[in-house]
Amino acid sequence: MSIASFKDISETSLKRFSDCPLGKMAENKTFEKPMREYDKPLGPEIENLKNCPIEGNNGHWDGERGNSKWNPDHDYIPPEVKGRTRSNPEGLTMGQLLDKYGIDNGIVYKDGEPDFSEVSKGKVEIEPFSTERTDNFDKADIALAKQKDCDPKEVAQWRKDNNYTWHECKDMRTMQKVPNEIHANFTHSGGISEAKKGTGEL
Repeated sequence: MSIASFKDISETSLKRFSDCPLGKMAENKTFEKPMREYDKPLGPEIENLKNCPIEGNNGHWDGERGNSKWNPDHDYIPPEVKGRTRSNPEGLTMGQLLDKYGIDNGIVYKDGEPDFSEVSKGKVEIEPFSTERTDNFDKADIALAKQKDCDPKEVAQWRKDNNYTWHECKDMRTMQKVPNEIHANFTHSGGISEAKKGTGEL
């Protein structure tokens, strides 16, 4: 093929399923829901699923990926990941980690975000939300210290001593104090990712 042939090739950006060849083929087919229900912008859907666990990769979904319960394989031993503070320091299996924190088989996700409320040891709202994790953590420590009538340094020290972290929720306001071993091993995109989208950093 000559280079001249490439002049006729152009990149197209499809925003809706109905614009692509497969969508056109499906136009007159029968589905469970009307086609317009499937014909939504793809970007948000893809973003929501981007960092969710993958079916068959050390676990399975009860239903739709990113919108159901993720059930990790109980025999799987997640590695201690460099850069993830104490994600599995004792080398436990996922089954042992679930038992340790009283979790029934897995964690429910909605729109790609895990619901850590059953293992949370504190929930606060912060403003303004930052793209800098340390800023958000400091604000959350201060907010929880006000709730508990203690010093923010005590909250930070408790997190360190007990291997807890702050989960930054996608609403870019809510912070949940959760075990590192659970937070790191139920993959997701959180509030930082959402905040960076708004600044063009992602």
